[in-house]
Amino acid sequence: MGEVETAAPVAVPEGGGEQEPPEEPVSWSPEVEVCLFHAMLGHKPVGVNRHFHMICIRDKFSQNIGRQVSSKVIWDHLGTMYDMQALHESEILPFPNLEKNFNLPDEIFQSVREGERIGTEL
Repeated sequence: MGEVETAAPVAVPEGGGEQEPPEEPVSWSPEVEVCLFHAMLGHKPVGVNRHFHMICIRDKFSQNIGRQVSSKVIWDHLGTMYDMQALHESEILPFPNLEKNFNLPDEIFQSVREGERIGTEL
């Protein structure tokens, strides 16, 4: 769909660090959106593993359109099409996540406070 373009050299600031070149915006034509949806096949960018799935989506999408696109650009575009927060919150956790109150036993708490070592012999 698009040619891979080479970026112009970036000037290094006096601080010594390199700045990333400004990313060229993606023109979200219907064809490019179809490429995004194809890249999303089998990957849901919601739930506890959303960032891992986004890496796969980003790699497939970048390969499909022939240039590198950051995950942020994809997240931003998905945010214009869907309520990503609501989708994330509606996702069922694949494991129980019950919260329980925990109290450290008083003798351990006191000895830690006093700087003693517990259960370790030198």
